[in-house]
Amino acid sequence: MDLHAPAPSSASGDGIYELAEGPALDPVPPPPAPAPGANGSGADDPTAEYTRAQWTGAPATPPTPAAKDKDEGKAKEADKPKPKKKRRRKSQRVNAPAWAVSLAVHVAVLMLLATFTLTSDAGKKLIANINSALVPAPQGDEANMTPIYADPGTQRSEQAVGDETAQQGGAGGESNGTGAGFGGIGTGPPSATPSIGKVGRVAEGGGGGAGVGSLKIAANVSGLSMMPAAPGLDLGGGGGVVGDVTYEAGDVGASLDQIAREILRHLTKHKLTVVWLFDESESMKDDQKAIKQKFDRIVSELKVHAESQEKKKVTEPLTHAIAGFGADIHYILEKPTANIELIGKAIDKIPVDESGTENTLHALATVIDKYSGQIKKDRKLLIVLVTDESGDDGGYVEESRQAVVSRGVPIYVIGRQSLFGAELAHLEYVDRITKDVYWPTIRRGPETADVEQLQWDGLHDRWDEQPSGLPPYELARLTKDSGGIYFLLPSEENMRVRQREKAYRIADLKEYAPDYKSRTAYVEERTKKEFRRTLYEVIQMTKWQAGADKPLYYPRHFPIDPAQMVPAAQEAVALSTERLNLLLAIQTRLEKLQKLRDREPEKRWQANYDLMLAQVVAYQIKSYEYRACMEDMIKNPPRPKVMPNQDLVVEWVIDHAPDRLAPKERTEKKYAEATRLLKEVIARHPKTPWADLAQDELNRGLGVRRNEWHHNPKYAERAKLVPKY
Repeated sequence: MDLHAPAPSSASGDGIYELAEGPALDPVPPPPAPAPGANGSGADDPTAEYTRAQWTGAPATPPTPAAKDKDEGKAKEADKPKPKKKRRRKSQRVNAPAWAVSLAVHVAVLMLLATFTLTSDAGKKLIANINSALVPAPQGDEANMTPIYADPGTQRSEQAVGDETAQQGGAGGESNGTGAGFGGIGTGPPSATPSIGKVGRVAEGGGGGAGVGSLKIAANVSGLSMMPAAPGLDLGGGGGVVGDVTYEAGDVGASLDQIAREILRHLTKHKLTVVWLFDESESMKDDQKAIKQKFDRIVSELKVHAESQEKKKVTEPLTHAIAGFGADIHYILEKPTANIELIGKAIDKIPVDESGTENTLHALATVIDKYSGQIKKDRKLLIVLVTDESGDDGGYVEESRQAVVSRGVPIYVIGRQSLFGAELAHLEYVDRITKDVYWPTIRRGPETADVEQLQWDGLHDRWDEQPSGLPPYELARLTKDSGGIYFLLPSEENMRVRQREKAYRIADLKEYAPDYKSRTAYVEERTKKEFRRTLYEVIQMTKWQAGADKPLYYPRHFPIDPAQMVPAAQEAVALSTERLNLLLAIQTRLEKLQKLRDREPEKRWQANYDLMLAQVVAYQIKSYEYRACMEDMIKNPPRPKVMPNQDLVVEWVIDHAPDRLAPKERTEKKYAEATRLLKEVIARHPKTPWADLAQDELNRGLGVRRNEWHHNPKYAERAKLVPKY
């Protein structure tokens, strides 16, 4: 049923609907307008009484005849049609919402402020000081953005552990900041590559209570190139930015350019004394030569600044001293001087230390103690360390670190990459008389607080010379905590046995950056975790230990005389069987850690596990092949191509090779397993040292080969004449 609303009544002017039935009531006519009386008030008008009587219900007074005639005349006039009066419409107020009124008021105020800002001098200065670096670049314009090198946002962040009450660099009190994970750490980071990669950490509680509010980082642009200087530690005190341990320097010249920027950046805040500290070892001669050739770049840049300061009558804002170290320290230019040209000339006077010992960390602490008098309210100390080694006094790292951070001395290092999970790098030295080749070692690693890779290559000690892409642990720890920079030089060295220097991208190493906390804290954490503890126990089994009855290494040298060779080979066969069984047991132990591997939070330790498992399986094949080689030498004693004489000694040596001597039916499955595991390492961790070392295992082959080695009868005696590096 349709429901229709009743139409509004035409007799009702107020819009009320007629809802009741019946005759409509006649509307009450409105009273006539009263005519004004003589006095204009209408009080004498009899209609006033009528009106009152009509509306009040009181009895009406009868009109007089005169009034009656008058009323009849008015009635006739009333019958005449009168023009309708125009009704005045009432004005309607506009009730605007409150928010609209508020908006209008605020817009008006802002327009007034904008007018004042754009026209006044103070406003113009404010606009000029806007930091445009905070404004996002338009789409497609990323290529035109200026890269910031050593950006703390890409750096690994954590509180240094070891001495929990140690002062932060530049701070005058205790630091209560807590460590943070790699931002990667780099992380990176932070690489951050290092990690690398890697998030800058600002000290939360430096001496004097200064925190983020007092941190000042000035991106001073040097004339050397239009790139911002890398932010480092604020030596003015009160917090700082962690250092850059993975600065990718193309060569020595690029490193010196950045050091010049760093010096100029510090000079904007205070006066500065720079101590140039050179490694005096024989292996440093090529680097010292390169630095001298490029030193004019930093000389010209700093001379411009010195001349400008002389015009301002500033007394020696920048002074330099130079020293060298080996087993001891020597001061070539002891008294700090403002003459920068003397530094380049003094490089030629650096002596060669023949001890073969590099006490790097002791040298840093000694220099800081000697020049501590230079550190004043308006002058700070900065050290530039030039070395190709990690130092032979790594156990002194915490004492050296304490001296660095307590005095607020940033450390800048021009150095080489650490070896990957190894301590010693091999150099090549040729005897000028006998032409025999020797392989002296230098200490360059590891990149972590302790080794995390196997110290055995399946036959003997590691000779792979695999670079890590990161600095040695001790110098990285000092650089990071002091707010300095470690410049990684990827260029090849003249004396290295294997030229494998490679500049890894810090972005690729960001997730694999090591932890630069103290060794004590590192060992405690490793011991608590079963996964890491087990890997380290396996590493210890492959590490050479002086005085060990049966080291894991296989015999490499054998005499050519069958009477002496056969008994030695028979012992080697028994040893290879023992090693094979040990490696099979290690594989079983590692495979039980697979679930812990998947739960390990750090990708670096995951990669350590993946590579270690692949190598253990590959070295099982090496044991099969080594035993087959020994059995062949026993059955068929070989004859050398060159027979020995009084001036020549000939020996058999066993080296890596792709040759397959063991029965394939006994090794085919192991070959397939080892190859699969090594390729998995390459796929899981591409463009990293783990992938490169796995590829190196495949390239050199999983077998062995017998080779001849010729040398002078006085080889061992003349080894004493090999220089110490």
